[in-house]
Amino acid sequence: MLSILTYSSFMVQRRESLKPNTFKSNDGECWRYRGEGKTGLVVTNNCGLALKLRKGTQENDYLYLYTRNFLYVEVCIAPIFGPFLCYGQVTKLPPSLASNVISTIQNRRSSLKDSNIDLKCPYALMMPDACSLPGHSNIITIEIKPKAYLRTTGNQQTPLKCCRFCSNIEKRYAAKLISAKTEYCPRDFFSPRASKVARAISALFDEPLSYMTIHKDNKRIFDEDNKNIEEILGPQSYKTRNELINVIVKILLSKRTSRNRNVLQVIEEAQQINTLSIPELCNIYTQFNSKGLDIDIEIGKWLAGESTLNKEFLKLLDLIVKFSISIIAQDISIMISISPVCDENLSQIVANGKVYSYKVNIVDVDMKSAKKLPRYLVQEKELSVCQSDYNNHPLGGESATTHLGNNCTSNEACLSECTDDNDSNGHLLNNHVHESTGKSGRQTRT
Repeated sequence: MLSILTYSSFMVQRRESLKPNTFKSNDGECWRYRGEGKTGLVVTNNCGLALKLRKGTQENDYLYLYTRNFLYVEVCIAPIFGPFLCYGQVTKLPPSLASNVISTIQNRRSSLKDSNIDLKCPYALMMPDACSLPGHSNIITIEIKPKAYLRTTGNQQTPLKCCRFCSNIEKRYAAKLISAKTEYCPRDFFSPRASKVARAISALFDEPLSYMTIHKDNKRIFDEDNKNIEEILGPQSYKTRNELINVIVKILLSKRTSRNRNVLQVIEEAQQINTLSIPELCNIYTQFNSKGLDIDIEIGKWLAGESTLNKEFLKLLDLIVKFSISIIAQDISIMISISPVCDENLSQIVANGKVYSYKVNIVDVDMKSAKKLPRYLVQEKELSVCQSDYNNHPLGGESATTHLGNNCTSNEACLSECTDDNDSNGHLLNNHVHESTGKSGRQTRT
């Protein structure tokens, strides 16, 4: 990531080169529903491409929003996520394309999803389909939203025994926002120990909620509403669930970056790039507001090489950008596409006595608005109350553990078919210094 203070005006020329091409739709093109979030909906076609259509917005300058996001990802996110990043380019849509696509896939959308797709939006984000492996069939794609285990957003060490994710699950379950709880815990998922990563993935197979889905040849076959994995298993691919978990774990712990990092280490490093607490960040937000400055707009000006902020406010903006990166890293998705056929053009791994070809992508990296900071402060206070219930629970011991996420303090469990070959890798943030920020990791794992 480039420092704001050393950011040069070459982005003015870079911005001018981002004029979008018009998307060329083929006759008979088949569009499939992939998924959606609060700001967009993703569809894929039979040509290995994905389109992210924007949901309703109060801002009409779509090209500005897409271009700002593209520059943000290119400058702030791509240097961190490196070869794992899957992003795209802004494309101009032909008239009525968005309307035709939505009418085709509307019946696949959950009734709980917002329906406010902006059909008049003339632009979309076009990117490679993360589920596609050209020339391969019987492709399994696992999408995992790992979230984060940080106890506070400012990475301050606390004596609390329950991670933020598990606290939030408990809070949502108590409020009847979810119908079940999962034993998944990010502290296991981001562990360098294969047995703990396997335990985390096994918990997602038991109860995925919205944190894991599986597609087979671009068809969704596993999610919170359908937990049957029989369609995944087979003699030529994975005989048991544990065999599939073994493959997933080995892929996640395989080191692929120039700095000898695996995808979990890269994500965890990005999650911990922020060094300030939420109250400290809200103070910065207030300073900008008191000067009549919109932080999101100022980030856009900086990305365009047009910032007029003085050095003091540029330093503050740099801190906000680091916080934004950490929040993005806590909300990304990991896409793991696996073929049981050896392909020298793809990454390969040996597991269960077989050779598998695969690719790993990180998706969902759009810029987060600084206007959400006041809401984050409220959420932090709510989670602090939920976490304090753990220490103050009147029953204590096993009952307290059950009350607030027993996976956070449970004894280690190991799947028999997953080994600890990677235990010697060490933890990413133990005395590690980030190249861009010069900040060392401050949180230790329990």
